[in-house]
Amino acid sequence: MGFDESALARLRRYREDADRSLALIQDSEAMARRLSERLFAGLEYVSVLARQAGFEVDTEADAGTFTLLATAAPGAKARVTFGLVAGAAAETDEDLMHEDLSRYSLDPSGYSGRILGWSEAAGEDPCQTFAVYRDGVWKTKGLFVTGARGKVDDPEEVMNGFCLRILGRLIDLAAMTGGAGRRWSIEPYSLSDRLAGMAAPMETRFPR
Repeated sequence: MGFDESALARLRRYREDADRSLALIQDSEAMARRLSERLFAGLEYVSVLARQAGFEVDTEADAGTFTLLATAAPGAKARVTFGLVAGAAAETDEDLMHEDLSRYSLDPSGYSGRILGWSEAAGEDPCQTFAVYRDGVWKTKGLFVTGARGKVDDPEEVMNGFCLRILGRLIDLAAMTGGAGRRWSIEPYSLSDRLAGMAAPMETRFPR
């Protein structure tokens, strides 16, 4: 076999491998997009129920993001924004890893798409992370839900119940019920920090 024939054979194998990898990655992205749609719809649904119960809950959806603002009383507010992240990659967080995979699995079949959540109360970094796999399995951990898993095609009652859990935590954060909310941090806070106008170190968390 000459060089051209050998090179073409190798390149065709590369093409097959690339097509397979891209298809698997696209599957993960599609599942993450589907979960985001169901998650956002569920949060909208439980927000309607919260308003009927006497809470002021505002929602805003735009280009793959969903913002939930809960007001328990004037000045007692909490907000969380969830956003679908473009792309898929090998999962490195063992708490979010698919049960059938390990941290040594780099094959795209183990890639996950992601949905992230941010809240001003928790700072700039994401406070909730969803990992979504191509077979529809999703796992999450963070401030609002310490740990949970499910399937993208779970029944509406299951998804709405999960969304109610998130909204309930947001209301807890707004009203600081059940020991939730801002707590004094063990970080040092000097007189010079106070005179410089720096905010006292606090952290946001829920009781275990």
